[in-house]
Amino acid sequence: MSDEEVALDQEEQEASATPDEELSEQQKLMAELKEAITVQREQVGSLRLKLTVNVPRDTVDKQLGKQISELKRDAAIHGFRKGHAPLRLVEKRFGSDVGEQLKGQLIGSGYLAAVEKEALKPLGDPLIWVKLKEQRFGENQKPRSVAVEKLLPLDQAIDHLPMPKEGPFSFSCELEIKPEFELPKLDKIPIERATITIDEEDVEVELSRMRMRRGTFQPIEEGEVERDDLLYVAMKLSVDGELLETEDNFDIAARDIRVKGIPLVGLGDALEGHEVGDDVTFEATVPDDHDNLGLRAKTAKFEFTIREIKRLELPPIDDEFLSSMGIESEKDLRNTLRSLLESELERTVKRKMYDHVGQYLLDHTNLDIPEGLSQRQTERSVARRMMELLQSGVPATEIERVRDEMRAKAHDQAIRDLKLFFILEKIAEEREIDVNEEQLNAAISQIARRSGKRFDRVRDELSKRDGLTTLYLQLRDEKVLDGLVADGEVTEVEGPKKKSPQAAKKKKTAGPVAKKKNTKSKKS
Repeated sequence: MSDEEVALDQEEQEASATPDEELSEQQKLMAELKEAITVQREQVGSLRLKLTVNVPRDTVDKQLGKQISELKRDAAIHGFRKGHAPLRLVEKRFGSDVGEQLKGQLIGSGYLAAVEKEALKPLGDPLIWVKLKEQRFGENQKPRSVAVEKLLPLDQAIDHLPMPKEGPFSFSCELEIKPEFELPKLDKIPIERATITIDEEDVEVELSRMRMRRGTFQPIEEGEVERDDLLYVAMKLSVDGELLETEDNFDIAARDIRVKGIPLVGLGDALEGHEVGDDVTFEATVPDDHDNLGLRAKTAKFEFTIREIKRLELPPIDDEFLSSMGIESEKDLRNTLRSLLESELERTVKRKMYDHVGQYLLDHTNLDIPEGLSQRQTERSVARRMMELLQSGVPATEIERVRDEMRAKAHDQAIRDLKLFFILEKIAEEREIDVNEEQLNAAISQIARRSGKRFDRVRDELSKRDGLTTLYLQLRDEKVLDGLVADGEVTEVEGPKKKSPQAAKKKKTAGPVAKKKNTKSKKS
């Protein structure tokens, strides 16, 4: 058999390799790294670890040599038949590319090997420590380059981690780990089933949400900032007298929000009553889980200059609005909304029962979650709450408002949600509860109907922001809770008394009047 026939036979065998064989190669690398690496672990917070992973040089060289040899079989280099170029020439031509590819494999597989070696149960993906240069501006406004340490996701961090030409390959990462705990008694949980009826107030709320879904933000010519307005501002962010960032066209909402990873609790109060052209200064403490290590626990100063104020304008309930809904009169619209709410009444009652089960699980489970919960976990808690609102047909503007407020001050709620997440996850594992594709698609169809969008568009939107995973977890938890409700001791009780719209309006307008313009300063 000629050299060409041997090479062709090799290529055919490689092309017919099964996924199991590819997985086997990955498993071999994992097993080798698990034996070879050394791992240093440092507790940097409750349920949070810093791992430093060292891959010995001989392991790095072995993997480099293996990949160069595999590349040699397919390398097409001028002057040589395919697969017959000298190994040193192949290494010279493609060595840097192979090194970059290997670097990613060593970090990814090295992290997994370290987790397995240390018998850890991580929560989510790790963040990688990197050193990079950032520009700073002092009081003289002259730029200077500063070395900073930051935590970045793997796909962003890999470009900032050099592959050494000699010595071991090392990297450090930060991860959160799952807590260990025992489940409480799960049968005959005491549950209250509230008797709830749909009234005109519920219909009014749903009608308002429908109008909000069709509303648009419009610039206001004159007037002061009101709660939940959208503002376009010039923004400056400084810490310790150094200007870190500046943006001329930056949008913020007049409420509690998170900007550049820093929660601004009280920002809405500071902005209310201002006008276009006003300057607003706001100070807040950088959280201890901020991705920039050098900024943690320091005071950040934000300077906003208001350029434009936009306010949500709701469409009137006129003939055009009713016609677009395929309805002839406002009375028919209200009757339709009442029917819709009544058809979903069982889901509303069920959510109240879920709350009772969740509170029981929290009260009877010895599970400690750190107060310094990371921003990533807070974001997961926020995402789950947003998914509930999305499934209930809440308009995007209201979801954005709730999201901003939760991001800014959701620590307590996030801790509660995360505790419940761990408990429900453990029950799901023990009871082997899962969600299939058909059930997931049914939930997406429901969201599409409530939001007035096509199924494929909703699914695409969810997939872009990790919403499919959040929806899957939401559905899985509901199946767990359904099982607990079915096994519980249910008692019928009278539903909560609702406040009249007049009382709610009176309470809303009873607060202090916003102060008039000029520069304000508030410290959170």
